Amino acid sequence: MIIDDHVHWFSAKPMTEKEFVMSAAESWLEGEVKNSDVYTMNTLRPFYLTLKRRLKELLGEDFLSERNKMIRDDPVNYMKFLFEDAGIVGLVIDEGFGVKEMEIPVKYKLLFRIETLIDKGGLFSLTFDKAIELFEETLRRKIAEGYSGFKSIIAYRTGLKVRCEEEQARKDFTSEKIDWFGKYAKGFRDFLLCKTLEIAKELKVPVQIHTGAGDRDIKLDLSRPSYLTDLVRRYEGVIVFVHAGYPYHRETAWMSYLFPSVYLDVSQVIPFAPMATFSILKEIYEVAPLNKVMYGSDAFKIPEIAWLAAHLAKESFNELKEELDRKRLIEPDDMEEMEKRFFYLNARTVYNFD
Repeated sequence: MIIDDHVHWFSAKPMTEKEFVMSAAESWLEGEVKNSDVYTMNTLRPFYLTLKRRLKELLGEDFLSERNKMIRDDPVNYMKFLFEDAGIVGLVIDEGFGVKEMEIPVKYKLLFRIETLIDKGGLFSLTFDKAIELFEETLRRKIAEGYSGFKSIIAYRTGLKVRCEEEQARKDFTSEKIDWFGKYAKGFRDFLLCKTLEIAKELKVPVQIHTGAGDRDIKLDLSRPSYLTDLVRRYEGVIVFVHAGYPYHRETAWMSYLFPSVYLDVSQVIPFAPMATFSILKEIYEVAPLNKVMYGSDAFKIPEIAWLAAHLAKESFNELKEELDRKRLIEPDDMEEMEKRFFYLNARTVYNFD
């Protein structure tokens, strides 16, 4: 059984080949950059070439026509078919990207993305004290409504060099500096992340923080997990570094070994870097405790991303177990626990699945 600890809303719709290719694109879309053939670039990504091959093996040579036929018959049943084939029984959904368009045929938990409130919740139209009050009230209400935790993409906004300083937060709150996402207000955004951690600790819910690589808007030079060292050093709650901080995943693995609060998932690098699936698992488990690492995919828009990621992860995990056994590093019973924790038990515990 698999719980995917990091996805976004997706749906199953009939698509042309171009629509299907571009639906999983994290780079620029057509027309956004002049004189650039982004379609060819995305068609020739290792991720898409792998997805195409695996779907042909599942659905036949004309996989897109078969896919579209199954979706026209029953889109929810098509998703169920994929999830059963991959062994997916649960999802943790960051609903800050995309919208729910149809039912998801497995259990899922929702995370509230704090930047949704910061960027679109009218905080900057209030006084500083009223903004903080509204922010705290909203987070508490979301958990009371059934959300299972919080998510921050501050790495996309002002980076992971976070400082919890109210004086700087008040100063930056009134700054007129603007970035592509709106008010820059770094000190204020930092302060709100620190407030989120305080509330999450009190309510005993996890906080996901984006680390490492992302789509075209990421501030990659400011997304290293190690920038959060001071923040997590004495934190008594649960912080999940999504994407394992890839390509800085060894930093994350070491931090999970040192700090009780740090957990990680392997989303995005699995499946979007398919040839790295085995190596990232091997390098993370060089030091990371077995109770700290979780499977995730970062699936969005189409369910096939979650399906492919689960298969790649299972195959690479089997390869990892073979190497651990060959080198006589971990006993078979411990490897079995390692696998159950990675794919299911850790996420079940962290996100309180029934």
